[in-house]
Amino acid sequence: MKLAVSMCLCVLVCVGIVRAQEASAADSEERAFTTVERIGDPGYRSFFMFSTNGRGYTIRADGYAESGTGKGRSTNFTLPMGRSGHLVRFYFLEYENDLLLIYELSDQRLGWGYLVRLNEKTLKTKWAIPINGYNIGPALVEAANEVYLSAANFLARLDLTTGKYVWQQADPQKQYPLSFNGFRLPVLDGPRVLFAEERPQGKTVEVERSSGKIVAIRN
Repeated sequence: MKLAVSMCLCVLVCVGIVRAQEASAADSEERAFTTVERIGDPGYRSFFMFSTNGRGYTIRADGYAESGTGKGRSTNFTLPMGRSGHLVRFYFLEYENDLLLIYELSDQRLGWGYLVRLNEKTLKTKWAIPINGYNIGPALVEAANEVYLSAANFLARLDLTTGKYVWQQADPQKQYPLSFNGFRLPVLDGPRVLFAEERPQGKTVEVERSSGKIVAIRN
């Protein structure tokens, strides 16, 4: 079913879906991705809607997307999916005239995701990198043009220029016999980055920013 941009913009106004961060924020500062709430029942009938400066976006659970300004024809594009599944979680950030998207997919058995960088004018993909995990958390961009992101038992730092991982902690359980099911927004603390668990009274994982080595886990 083809999506109508007019409907997209109307719904954005009526339900007050999340708006973009102020464009005046300097890209050199720490910036957090914005969470987009799912609309509709879980599964293939749900979708995600958000707006940036001058554009509205509707992303269906099957990865089919539409964007428009409300003037002229809309632009359609499709997100990388990897394999059969549907979108269950979504984040975005405008960055250096591009659009960064982080999203999670599920096939009812497994969870996985992507971080994608799009040219916001053409909506062409510059690069897309898989995230091998579920319960993908909000990500933080730092001044060095890099982003810290997380998922269940997965911590990483990624270069936004190349779209490649600087480091990954793909299984912290190998170093610490703990199970981490999801994290909040990372916090930079000098030479370390802190990943606090999502659950109440959860633990905080302290990671060396340069190497990705876990240096401590505290309550």
